[in-house]
Amino acid sequence: MQFYMLRYWIFLAGFLPSLVMAEEPVIAVIVSAQPNYSVPITVNDLASIYWRKKLYGNQGKPLHPANLSTEHPLRQRFSQQVLHSSPKAQLGYWNGLYFQGVQPPYTVESQEAMIRYVAYTESAVGYIEACKLDERVRAVVWLTANKIQSEPPSLRCDSGN
Repeated sequence: MQFYMLRYWIFLAGFLPSLVMAEEPVIAVIVSAQPNYSVPITVNDLASIYWRKKLYGNQGKPLHPANLSTEHPLRQRFSQQVLHSSPKAQLGYWNGLYFQGVQPPYTVESQEAMIRYVAYTESAVGYIEACKLDERVRAVVWLTANKIQSEPPSLRCDSGN
């Protein structure tokens, strides 16, 4: 009997690494690093900007929010944490605003495309994994696994990012 129990526990132990969940990456909400293209964004502004309820920045310039594609894991998490809904659940909202002339945020296919769009589009705002930040953009808001904050959290980035 003990032999079979030992085999059972060894069998289960083989699955433990796959059951350990990877740590959620910190998401950085980004604006351009170029002062004339940058726009001030606060934690309180974020949902209004992405729901397109706040269309203009403090200087009166139109805001240009960008999303990753609907199926991208960062988009899924950003939508849940900031907008409290899934990207698919937002379709009805955007269909309703279409006839009022309000367009949803621009969509890009990759984090590199997000960096390029935000870096070179005036008053653009987007989001990427915090470990992918570079000199073209700067982070203004941070999304950790359970919090949205304006102060940068401690990051553990490997050299591959």
